[in-house]
Amino acid sequence: MKKISNLVTNHLAFLIVSSIAILCLLFVILGKPTESGYITLNGEDAKIEEYTEKFIENANDALYRVMNEDKPTDEETIKANEKLEGLGGSTTLNTIISRRLPDGNNDNGRGWQCSKYTAYLATGKREYSNAHPDYGPVNGKDIANWLVKNYGWKYIETPVEGAIGSGGFNTTYGHTAMYLYSTGSNSAMVNDANYVPLTISTHNMNISGWVWVVPDDYTPTPLPDPTPSTNPEKPVSTCNTWKLNKGDTLSKIMQACKGYVDWSDMNNYASHWYSTYVRPNQSVYSGWNSGYGVGLYAGDTIYYRE
Repeated sequence: MKKISNLVTNHLAFLIVSSIAILCLLFVILGKPTESGYITLNGEDAKIEEYTEKFIENANDALYRVMNEDKPTDEETIKANEKLEGLGGSTTLNTIISRRLPDGNNDNGRGWQCSKYTAYLATGKREYSNAHPDYGPVNGKDIANWLVKNYGWKYIETPVEGAIGSGGFNTTYGHTAMYLYSTGSNSAMVNDANYVPLTISTHNMNISGWVWVVPDDYTPTPLPDPTPSTNPEKPVSTCNTWKLNKGDTLSKIMQACKGYVDWSDMNNYASHWYSTYVRPNQSVYSGWNSGYGVGLYAGDTIYYRE
């Protein structure tokens, strides 16, 4: 009886294994591999998760673009651009400005994410991703650092025309733009992409918290020495320049130069005094509104300019 039981058990195990093997063989014979490697039956994929993921990815891409955010590059592009480290390069602000494209340009339908456009302005290179031709080399908020790291650019406290900036450090992708001119203490006219999705645009923008970079060989144009007035009705001021000592304040300077302190006119008065050595060509007012919040530096010489 025990022998019969063992015989049945052995045959049952054999039948189960054989059945599974036959089913697998039929699945392979009748199924058809797709390009992605999944088996299909009756023309339909046996695994649908990939399509769900693709749908979510595409929906997110569209959402990011509507929100005017830059999309990071794919892994292949990131690895390719890692080779750029230490590449160096030489350009000028005039060259950068000359590459500016007209508003509405969409790169023949390929599109301009913000980082792709400023990277093009800085380097002259248009393509960074074959898979996503509208993507740039890095996120918008990383463009300034990317130019410093790979092309030898340098940070500048007060932007000038042609400077490339990065902002939005508290967001996922941030933004980047080319500076044109100031429109206020924390605003500027800029030229960028993605303001109108995937096209070029020139517009006014808040630049609070932004950082700006310029080519390493950039040097500010020195301002001419102030020329004394020859108008006899308007005597030459004895306060054209001021050697700053520790503890000096602008109210002290106003008192010495004008004989009074007018706090309502202090911002205007500060906008006429400029640094000579520590922050060349930066006004005291701009210094107050910079990231450092300092307008007067001990040891510096400031000069008054109408």
